[in-house]
Amino acid sequence: MKEIYQVLKREKSYRKLVTANFISGVGDWFSSVAILSLLLQITGSGVAVGITLAARTLPFLIMGPIAGYLSDRINKKIILVVSDFSRIFLALSLLFIISEETVWIAYIVTVALVFFSALSMPARQSLIPQIVNDKNIPVANSIDQSLGGINMTLGASIGGVVSALIGTQLAFIINALTFLISGLLVLRIKFSSSEEDEGDQKEKAVQTTFWKEFKDSLLIKIVAIQAFLWPIGGGAINVLIAVYGYQTFGAGDQGVGILYASLGIGFLISGLVAHLFKKFLVFAVIFASVIEGGSHMAVSQSSNLWMAAFFILLATIGAGIGNASFTSLTMLVVPKYVHGRAFALSDTMSNVIMAVSMMTTGFLLEFFPATTIGFFAGLMIVITSSTALPLLTLRNSTNTKIEVES
Repeated sequence: MKEIYQVLKREKSYRKLVTANFISGVGDWFSSVAILSLLLQITGSGVAVGITLAARTLPFLIMGPIAGYLSDRINKKIILVVSDFSRIFLALSLLFIISEETVWIAYIVTVALVFFSALSMPARQSLIPQIVNDKNIPVANSIDQSLGGINMTLGASIGGVVSALIGTQLAFIINALTFLISGLLVLRIKFSSSEEDEGDQKEKAVQTTFWKEFKDSLLIKIVAIQAFLWPIGGGAINVLIAVYGYQTFGAGDQGVGILYASLGIGFLISGLVAHLFKKFLVFAVIFASVIEGGSHMAVSQSSNLWMAAFFILLATIGAGIGNASFTSLTMLVVPKYVHGRAFALSDTMSNVIMAVSMMTTGFLLEFFPATTIGFFAGLMIVITSSTALPLLTLRNSTNTKIEVES
């Protein structure tokens, strides 16, 4: 905790960036819950909800590669500010959904909101190593992981309460305000000395093709492989958590809430401890995924809800540590002038594959028990961890920064 506090105190630009991301993230959850609730109220059908969720995939497929290219070519702060301020107006346009005749607004706005999210994600991730000292990058990624868990837990729960007590209209307004605050915070970010070479980095980005770096970089290849394989199991798990709580253990909404609470707490804990592995990033990437996958296999064999909740907690801690460590590796080892495209490649592949996995899981649940699907989903995550084994060859290389000095 002390190290996390020290990083937040010293890295002023990162503190503004992470605060902006947290605030807009809570707003995103407010809006997501409110949109789905409003659609159910107006249409009384799950079809509109399904279309809205499916619509979230398309922007990543189209925008992902473009976003990575732009992140490596132009000022990342500009991308983030434009994304935030554009989403203010999009969030407010949801106020015009008042009947079945205006439901189409939800589809268009959902696509547009995710479009700007897909645009900003590579820019934000690739900005971190340019405003944070290298030795503090693992801690910064730990903080991100922790706040992501808090975001998910607080945003979804508070968003539901706000929508239920005051109405969806206020949730949309709050979401717009969070984007305004986020954009203003990003505007105040001042680049550290490590950003002074941004011009050189941009020039290299222009002269160097990403696919040449892909060919030469073992780490980028593994990023791509894991971005393809992990979501196959991860997407299934996303669907199964609700099924476990509601049907498998017969605990209804309360069961779903308990399992999602375990998920949020797991991400929070992982964020608090992930930086402890900063000298063992490669090992953390490999073994954390084994713990994650093995725990999900154990969830599928659990005899009661609380046992399942424990293993979901353990799985999420493993996932959080693995994600933070892998992100730190990418930031420290991959050349900065292709960071945007490297992160965009990962985001695009993982989001699209996860969407396909979730839809496939929904279909398979008609024929197989949730526990059977869950077991093989966990096994898939364990298998995915083996793809990181070649990274062990990088540990002793004098040309990498994998082991960060304290």
